[in-house]
Amino acid sequence: MKLWIYLILFWFVSQQESKKNVYYINANGNDENDGLSIKTAWRSIEKVNLTTFKAGDKVLFEGGVIFKGSILLDSLDNGTERSPIIISSYGTKPAIIQSDERRGLFAYNCEGIRVSRLSFFGDGVGRNKQNGIEFYTDYVSKSLHNIEIDSCEVKGFHKYGILILGDKSDTSGYRDVRITNTIAHENGEAGIGSLAKYPAIPHKNFYLAFNKVFNNRGIPAKTHNHSGNGIVMAGINDVLIELCEAYENGADNRCINGGPVGIWLWACREGTIQNCESHHNHAGLTKDGGGFDIDGGSTNCVIRNCYSHDNEGAGYLFAQFNCPLKFRNNKIIDNISQNDGLKNNYGSITFWGDNEDNEIIGCEVRNNKCYVEAKNVVNGTPCGVRLSGIHFKGIKVLNNYFEIAANAKYIFSDKEVSPDKVYYKNNTIEWGKKKVDGRK
Repeated sequence: MKLWIYLILFWFVSQQESKKNVYYINANGNDENDGLSIKTAWRSIEKVNLTTFKAGDKVLFEGGVIFKGSILLDSLDNGTERSPIIISSYGTKPAIIQSDERRGLFAYNCEGIRVSRLSFFGDGVGRNKQNGIEFYTDYVSKSLHNIEIDSCEVKGFHKYGILILGDKSDTSGYRDVRITNTIAHENGEAGIGSLAKYPAIPHKNFYLAFNKVFNNRGIPAKTHNHSGNGIVMAGINDVLIELCEAYENGADNRCINGGPVGIWLWACREGTIQNCESHHNHAGLTKDGGGFDIDGGSTNCVIRNCYSHDNEGAGYLFAQFNCPLKFRNNKIIDNISQNDGLKNNYGSITFWGDNEDNEIIGCEVRNNKCYVEAKNVVNGTPCGVRLSGIHFKGIKVLNNYFEIAANAKYIFSDKEVSPDKVYYKNNTIEWGKKKVDGRK
């Protein structure tokens, strides 16, 4: 009996799989058509939004053509890991989704979606008030799976170029998310980001690779918090960012209490940033503007084999704001910092803990090469190691190489910090190529 039930179920699934449709949208189409061939294509995004798609369906826009509007998907539009719903282009060029003051694509409570080879253009940070590509869930007890964004371009949006957001539950968010080969530029809040219900960590298994984020300058009218980040991921357990580049972000940040960073994590567990480059990023005003950062509430995260250079802020930052999640067991290893810390007294390596309840605990900085060149300094004094405050415990700075210019410092500390807080061993310091061992 069980065998017959299995065979019936298998037949049913096979029948469903066989009904996959490919829908076309082009400049010569007509929304009265069935959309199932190039000759009988639809014409508008509105027709797409009125259609419910199933696992394995494809929606293909004519490459090189501008389509006005905003793509909308909802909880009835669900694919699977093996048969995602694909939103893409046909032809040699990507189609352009010109959304003006709206979102480029908004996917609400749906999963199994692959967005590829599309350009999403908003009306600019000053006019548009939305995110470019936004996946949003408000489920309380259900996680959504298998979101992929590949080979897209997103620019001209007020908030995030791409945002993965779940803000209604401590336990449900997105799992198995991939963002690859994508360009995000000229957005306000950030190029690429994720958010969750603070301080929960409901997202899991994110992968970002071969992305480029640049000229996300910030939001001039926003003064209560920072803006202008490159890649900023939060609320994730197990995230890998690799082979990405961030540059020229943050210039329009107008918050004096915080600033943007090229590539960073906060409120994450088991996060890795590796083999990335972040350079020429800006503070905007008085804070940050650095290359890489592991920030508030992160645990067991690492930055390794990265290249940071010519940033106004820190090359590599450990920072813990007033957060209910502890900051511990994070690492900065085998990286290069060159000519960082060009504004506001930042260092190649910088530590900051907000208060005695929010310390940097049990972290390690090892085998990094830091070239403090102090070229094109905006203000302040660049340094090798910057200790902002005294709220540290059990930090180890081991086997690093520091080359310090004549107009820079090796260690810049607000107050004396004891070895039980920050411990140095086997670091090599050169002053103008004159080798010196030790801290002085």
